[in-house]
Amino acid sequence: MHVKLALIGPKFSGKTTVFNALTGANVELSDFSGAGREHSREVAVPDPRLERLARDWKPKKVTPARVEFLDLPAYGGSEKFFGDARQQEALVRVVRAFGGDAVPHPKDRIDWRADLEDLETDFVLQDLAMVERRVEKLQQTTKRGPSYKAYKDEVAELETLLRVKPALEDGVPLKRTLNPEEQEKLSGFRFLTLKPTLTLVNIGDEDDPAAFDLPPVPEQLDDVDDVILAIRGRLEAELAQLDDEDRAVFLADFGLSEPLRERVIRLSYALLGQQSFLTGGPKEVRAWTVRRGATAVEAARVIHSDIARGFIRAEVVSWSDYVACGSWKAAKEAKKMRLEGKDYVMQDGDVVEFRHGA
Repeated sequence: MHVKLALIGPKFSGKTTVFNALTGANVELSDFSGAGREHSREVAVPDPRLERLARDWKPKKVTPARVEFLDLPAYGGSEKFFGDARQQEALVRVVRAFGGDAVPHPKDRIDWRADLEDLETDFVLQDLAMVERRVEKLQQTTKRGPSYKAYKDEVAELETLLRVKPALEDGVPLKRTLNPEEQEKLSGFRFLTLKPTLTLVNIGDEDDPAAFDLPPVPEQLDDVDDVILAIRGRLEAELAQLDDEDRAVFLADFGLSEPLRERVIRLSYALLGQQSFLTGGPKEVRAWTVRRGATAVEAARVIHSDIARGFIRAEVVSWSDYVACGSWKAAKEAKKMRLEGKDYVMQDGDVVEFRHGA
């Protein structure tokens, strides 16, 4: 499995420029609106831990985790746009804060907050329409009484939807009114206002991010479902085309600690509750993506269903112990390798070997 992130935004927001910055692609901007075309590209997840494992094992193959970026056509309120957005795991929203007469704003304004409010309002209205349709259907089916199997579940669902409907009518997104258990139960509807969002405020080359008074990025993102980040999209796109040496100079000149790709992937993993575990050997060193809270048998299933089916145990070395000991062999000799069962909760950076039967 790999993480999928969709870029959305109004016309002339620089969304496709940001796509180029994130992927290293060189998609032609032409009229700056994407001309209704969709672009996608997978990129490797930067992970220094994988590089360290590769130095130790010297494998034939090194396989990083992958992220797929999807550049959706510019937001225009069409049913297709909302349908496409609904299928995504998380949304990266690009809104414009840069000036320039050469790229006119379709509403003759440069106001990123207003653009973001337009998008959020339309998402709420879309979810409200879906809730109204579902409520109407459930009110009809539950009239049959408790004689059918799904009655109890449908009554509970109807009560939940009737509770959140007034909030949607007041413009409140579902993520603010549903608890985690309710969100899980309703996840099949792919409500737009339940999706984690990363908002990129696309500023000008010479603009000072501090001047935009954005909220700080929280240090802990466990319970956060939206993060706002100021970026210089055009400069980041240029940066993505450079080799490593020139990129380091470029970053230093503009006071950046890392390229946009690394910032977005790290924040997106946190927003989606994702983490990586590692496997190593002479044939391959690899990073795998699992959700936070995944058990050992669930992690085994990510590799192959047969490993999960025949699961015997997981041999686990935490990343801190691996670094302290210097290698897998040294960790075993130092008795830092643990034998864990199916229910062990995986931790970010665990180095694992799964033992399984046929």
